[in-house]
Amino acid sequence: MEFGFLGFTVFDVALLFACSIGAILGSLVQAILATIHHDGPPRSEKELRIAPPHIRKIRAAWLSMRLFIGAVLGFVFALYFVGMLNQSAATFCRIWALSFLVGYAAPKLWVLKGERVAKRMIESGGDVGKV
Repeated sequence: MEFGFLGFTVFDVALLFACSIGAILGSLVQAILATIHHDGPPRSEKELRIAPPHIRKIRAAWLSMRLFIGAVLGFVFALYFVGMLNQSAATFCRIWALSFLVGYAAPKLWVLKGERVAKRMIESGGDVGKV
């Protein structure tokens, strides 16, 4: 697809693609860390937990949605920098690295924001105008 007629450079398109992938990977890392035991791998069959098939389907759907959200976040993140950057490898790598953090941190930030909004709703007695 040709984006040149919109004023996009090859650098901009590469950044859009790379940041989407970076945020997907960051989101995947966060999802893995949320589901593994942090004290180490299972050491015996008794410690190993395998989910039933219906739970695996639900988890696959959850993970797919999470990765899609990561891609969208990375793309939107990259859009902030289109046409604004010095086109160098160092700049590209810095923005790309930040996209991993965006994908990793966004779910946690949404939870915190949701909790704050819910708390304010309760404090205001459900009046949206006061939130």
